[in-house]
Amino acid sequence: MDGSTATRKALWFYRDEVKDGTVYSELGKSEANAETGRYLQQLSEMEQAHAKFWKKFLEDRGVNGVSYRYPWYKLLFIKFIRKFFGLPMVVRLFERGEENVIKEYREFLEKGNLGQKEAEQLHSIIVDEILHEDYFANQLTGMSGRLASVRDVFYGMSDGLVEVLAAVAGLEPVVKAPVLVAAGGLVVGISGTLSMAIGAYMSTKAHVEIGRRQSDRVAREIDLVGPEEKVERLKSLLTEMGFKGDYIEKAARSIADEGENATDFFVRNKLGRSRESSESPRRAGLQTGLFYLIGAAFPILPFAFIGGTIGLAFSVLAVALAQMTAASIIAVTSDTSVLKKVGETVGLTLGAAAATYILGTLLFTLLKLPAIP
Repeated sequence: MDGSTATRKALWFYRDEVKDGTVYSELGKSEANAETGRYLQQLSEMEQAHAKFWKKFLEDRGVNGVSYRYPWYKLLFIKFIRKFFGLPMVVRLFERGEENVIKEYREFLEKGNLGQKEAEQLHSIIVDEILHEDYFANQLTGMSGRLASVRDVFYGMSDGLVEVLAAVAGLEPVVKAPVLVAAGGLVVGISGTLSMAIGAYMSTKAHVEIGRRQSDRVAREIDLVGPEEKVERLKSLLTEMGFKGDYIEKAARSIADEGENATDFFVRNKLGRSRESSESPRRAGLQTGLFYLIGAAFPILPFAFIGGTIGLAFSVLAVALAQMTAASIIAVTSDTSVLKKVGETVGLTLGAAAATYILGTLLFTLLKLPAIP
């Protein structure tokens, strides 16, 4: 890696660490839960220490006047997300690129022409990013359970939007009284609410029970082995995660020294979830059912006031806008492309509405059914 490339990457690393440190600090100051606030401040201090390393790295190579201030309007947007969607959503947004950052750091460690002291410091930063950020993010937010809860909410809302829009679109060509179309949509919405609530309750209950058994088994696997065997298993896990290089040995030993945190790290990365789940079957059922009903309201309400083709057009527009929001939240919590998810979800929703509208029209015409006044 030549000097200009190393400098450019280091400057990007510096700004990224400043951004994270600033955001976590601001969130910690405004956090109502004292323990969560302390964790956020610790995370901020860790990121600020990383930023100092990169600033010194740049200054040692003749890049003076290095400074960066995270834009206030971006910080304001993050606070908005925190207020309306919760802390797990904010952390999830930041964690989306964390794996790539760690890989970039690893490559820089191998090819960045670092001095011995710099290499040791960067190794320590990589261990921080692998272990502590992952640990803080999961422990301070109950990430997996709460994000699963957010997904349940918006999946429920999305289902309500799709199914009830399809129902009213199919009824509109046949039923000329808008209030009857709205009533038909309401019946579909209520039956769907009960079905979705029961389904979410049962599936979440099964998921929690299976997850608990798997977590206990994997925790015993690492807890009952000797120190050297623990290091070997952590090395194997880091290799499975895609890490390479001589520092894996040192990273594994550093993580092994963390005791209970090492067990949590092993379980979390072996299974893809934390040992303790904050998922509640009852809450999942209630939230999914409630938001299904809220989603159902979007296509129903225009028929309560307007009706006809214009009412259907307003229903489609309202559902499309609501689906864009729901799909964006689902994409963020699932770590998938937002644009792809929005396009796919809105396209399928409108396609389902068009198909049932055409079907209703065809049945009405071909069977010569009388219009319902």
